Amino acid sequence: MMRPARRSGALVALVAAALACAVHGAGAPAPARGAAIDVAAYARLLQMEDARRLDTAVVRAALGSGHPVERAHAALAVGRVHGTAMAPLLRARLADPDTAVAASAAFALGLLRDSASVPALERALGAAPGVAAVAAWSLGEIGGPAAVAIRRALGAARPAPVARALLLAAAKVHPAPVDDVRPYLHRTDADLRWAAVYAVSRTPVAAAVRDVAPLAGDASALVRAQVARAMSHRAAGDSLAEIARPVLQSLARDTSAHVRIEALRAAATYGDSSRALLLAALHDADGNVRLTAAQSLGAVPDVPRPAWTSAWRADTGFAFRAAVLASAMKHDVVLPAAESDNPDSWSHVGDWRYRAAVANAGADAPSIERMRQVSLLATRDPDPRVREAGFAALAPHADTAEQHPWRRQYMYFGLTDRDPDVRALAIESLVGHASAAELPRVWAGWSRAQADTVDDARVAVLHYVASAWKRDSAAFPDSLTAMLRALPAPANPLVRAAGLGCPLFAAWRDAPPATVHPLAWYEARVRDLVVPALRGARPHAVLATARGSIDIELYAEDAPLTVFNFLSLARAGAYDHIAFHRVVPDFVVQDGDARGDGNGGPSYTIRDELNRRLYDRGAVGMALGGPDTGGSQYFITLSPQPHLDGGYTVFGHVTSGYDALDAIVQGDSLFTVREK
Repeated sequence: MMRPARRSGALVALVAAALACAVHGAGAPAPARGAAIDVAAYARLLQMEDARRLDTAVVRAALGSGHPVERAHAALAVGRVHGTAMAPLLRARLADPDTAVAASAAFALGLLRDSASVPALERALGAAPGVAAVAAWSLGEIGGPAAVAIRRALGAARPAPVARALLLAAAKVHPAPVDDVRPYLHRTDADLRWAAVYAVSRTPVAAAVRDVAPLAGDASALVRAQVARAMSHRAAGDSLAEIARPVLQSLARDTSAHVRIEALRAAATYGDSSRALLLAALHDADGNVRLTAAQSLGAVPDVPRPAWTSAWRADTGFAFRAAVLASAMKHDVVLPAAESDNPDSWSHVGDWRYRAAVANAGADAPSIERMRQVSLLATRDPDPRVREAGFAALAPHADTAEQHPWRRQYMYFGLTDRDPDVRALAIESLVGHASAAELPRVWAGWSRAQADTVDDARVAVLHYVASAWKRDSAAFPDSLTAMLRALPAPANPLVRAAGLGCPLFAAWRDAPPATVHPLAWYEARVRDLVVPALRGARPHAVLATARGSIDIELYAEDAPLTVFNFLSLARAGAYDHIAFHRVVPDFVVQDGDARGDGNGGPSYTIRDELNRRLYDRGAVGMALGGPDTGGSQYFITLSPQPHLDGGYTVFGHVTSGYDALDAIVQGDSLFTVREK
């Protein structure tokens, strides 16, 4: 669900100086007890993880440490670097006398998705709650092979944290085990009721609609919001719509804005019967409710033209009007703001965001002719962010590649664009139908991309090569094959990883590890961040926003390199006077992109530091465009999002300022981020 956070070179000069001189509780490693940790040993684990390559000697030494924090980190590191060969050692550590070590071992087995570990993880459900809850999460990550174990465990009495984790794991079982979850819908613990509704609503299932509907009057707003999600037409269908629609009508008037947002989204799935509800919500007192209504209106057929004009006038905010523009376009209604021949339209506004919004709206047009009419102009815009929006709208998709070959050919113009993000988008749009005949045209982008300060175009070229080889290897000339096989392994680990799945680059697997920092650099991070955090002295940051201040506690012991990166960027002013470029109501607010279109960041990437922290409300995580693609963009969850657990680095949590967080709408300003 997260939009890729591609990088830009705009911040490299600011950050370089900072990098040079910068010298929730159950899920966290236990604080150090007794002697201090071995800084060098801990640093070697960080260095190994940064190289993205398993060093069994380093791991075995740390697993044999007498200090539980070092053993816990070693177990976690195995999962982070995908060290499947060491899964048996992790299973043995499930019985470690220290619960933090055992929990880290269980978490790592989930990261590995090691189906051979299902019996051991099922036994671990009887361990201490902190271990058992993580074992339940890992069973969910393993999925199908663990379904029987999950269902069996739901039938036994469990401590509340373990039962909650099992219910969330059940959400990953298909079909949803409604019979096993049903008893939890009536528990006195609101958190268990929420998890139970989540389990049967994550994948829409009709069998749960009758059971969940009575919880629309639950005292917990979190439960009510989850009930709204469960009432969508995808779950209820026509047969149960008479049960679900009245529930959504009621929840759309709930006192909680979060509940109203979810109710409107679900109501929109019923089409024309939700029209009046959505039109009324355009005037809600909450800005994000109004935005949700504007976004959802695109799913409702037969909205009369005057209603679109009225919707446009309901709110003057940019994000709201951009949503109305896109929703109207889905019905082939072109509002004056999108008329390119209208001198007052957004296509001629000086602010690039407005021109990009028109191009983005064109992507939703119901006809290829309308899409070209609205979006084509943007591909010639002087601003690369607008050009990218235009090319994105015109990019061929799998189902249109043969029907509209001109869309593929038009991407050739994007291959030579000055902007690396535009070039990367054009290349990636061609990957689905890559061929040996087309490869020379795309491969020319490899040399061009060597001068880029970001890696997106280089990665895209390698994706294209891998796809062309898989689809069309017999047509590769011997000279081209030899040239590609001789290509040296890139120093950038992200670029190298893009080619490792292709046999042409098999030699890269034996190349020395990608360049990392010297050991002393990691030792400094351990001394400055990890050791104080283990003693309870975590760093804090304050986000000064247009809606008020938001205080964040940073988990330096769980994600030291991510925290270091965030603080370094803040010290360099990278977060000063930029906007929250992405807000998904009742999901996340996202920031950290000085470019402003979701593709910006520094000229480097940092690796993931996946950990046992949960994405509950207020969690701070790194936005990604794939594994190990973090940079400057981060997000804050507005409600619990269990599907993100273990997939994105959690590196902090909001401690105060929730009113400000909830009030943020897309485009609001972030004035600065400072250490507290």
